[in-house]
Amino acid sequence: RASLDDLSALQASAYATFLQQVPWYRWDFAGDRAALQSAPKGVFRDRERAFALGFEYRVKAAYAGLIATAVAGMEPDALRMRVIVTGMTPQALAQVPQVKVIGTRPQGTEIETPRYRAFTDLAKVLATQGVEFVEIAGNDDIIFTTITDGPSEPGALHQVMRQGNTGFRQLMLVKVTDLAAALRDPALRVEHIHDY
Repeated sequence: RASLDDLSALQASAYATFLQQVPWYRWDFAGDRAALQSAPKGVFRDRERAFALGFEYRVKAAYAGLIATAVAGMEPDALRMRVIVTGMTPQALAQVPQVKVIGTRPQGTEIETPRYRAFTDLAKVLATQGVEFVEIAGNDDIIFTTITDGPSEPGALHQVMRQGNTGFRQLMLVKVTDLAAALRDPALRVEHIHDY
């Protein structure tokens, strides 16, 4: 095991966490490459890591730069979205971290939440507190993935064996109004809610 194996593992872990909330092309590949190049290289494996990953990061940095330039004139990806819920008072919702109460509507309370992985985690918390989802980002259907032991989950749109892990990933489509019940179902291990 070489020292750059540890550095590259830390970089990969940080990148995986970053991807849960931010588009990949915003990652600082040039910074990772510079860290690899400046790290001490004691054994051949270190030099190989610095060369191979350094080249990969250089290509990704260039490609990310092209994408960033292409989307520069567009609005950035919204990191927050609007959701309408019932089951908790606006005052109680205002106490939940990452939730901003916008107002009340005939359908329920309109809140603003983070998107991506943070929304999945927050939705699970809200569901356990009795919240029912009415609308998410103006939509009344939602897709989420679950992890199962077997290859078939009733109602799954698609299933695939997980790589590097046991079990299967199931793609499920439900009405937004059925999402909270799915999140509360102990038989369903909801992995990720694919918001809009």
